[in-house]
Amino acid sequence: MEHLDAELLSLLALGEPVGTDTDATHLANCPQCTETLRSLQHAVHIATLDPTGIELEKPGSQNWTAIHQALGLSPDLAPDPLTRETGWPAASAGTPPINPAADQTPARHGEQPQAAPIPLQPGPKSRHARPRFWISAAAAGIVLGTAAGWTAAGVLGHAGSPAPAPTQSAPAAIILARTPLAPLPSHTASGDATVKQLPDGTRQLAIQLSNDHITGFRGVWLGSADLSRMVSLGVLANDSGVFTIPAGVDLAQYPIVDISNQPYNGNPAHSADSIARGTLNPKT
Repeated sequence: MEHLDAELLSLLALGEPVGTDTDATHLANCPQCTETLRSLQHAVHIATLDPTGIELEKPGSQNWTAIHQALGLSPDLAPDPLTRETGWPAASAGTPPINPAADQTPARHGEQPQAAPIPLQPGPKSRHARPRFWISAAAAGIVLGTAAGWTAAGVLGHAGSPAPAPTQSAPAAIILARTPLAPLPSHTASGDATVKQLPDGTRQLAIQLSNDHITGFRGVWLGSADLSRMVSLGVLANDSGVFTIPAGVDLAQYPIVDISNQPYNGNPAHSADSIARGTLNPKT
């Protein structure tokens, strides 16, 4: 099933009225897309919290230095942006310096001397206005970055540090039985069938069968030894296919693998025209 586009989910998380009725229906019925949207909305909520009453700590210049190095930015962008915006020295936490020339400008004849401009102390509103802007802008970046995946973390991480290799491989499937598939009269297709058991206990029948010019489509069956009982597993659309064996099917009772030529007549029963067949032998 094709899921919703990451950019569309990002815009929905930001509250944008986008998407079609089909997208809305998919979102309502797809747990994966719903969970992704919920995660993105949570990121927006965290990134756009009202900072009123919260004293935000100014990050140190070393943070920008690390970002600058990781992104490989130009030397012109090396100074801390927060320092460049305020014009204050990086080590100063006080008020901006007063231009000394303002105190030394002589008054013209007949004019009253002008007092030096008083530097304005940032009030509570001005202190919070800039963080609010950056937080809102960051929210969109966080959401779009999250939807695109977290692969950027490897770029922004420690340079030259390879990702740790897995120390343990996943359990392999166990082969339970197999058989060659021999062509039946008037057919030429041949191949093999293998039954595998996955780590979770699921059994799968893997079919390999060469092409045969037939008039219908190829059905995959498990049958009893006398072929009086047949279980349909699906349609073999290509030269190979994998089919799940129902949990209630005992391979000791259904050891025959049968590939049939099924006509396009809407009848789900076996056509009695078998292309190839084999008997499963337990692998020891």
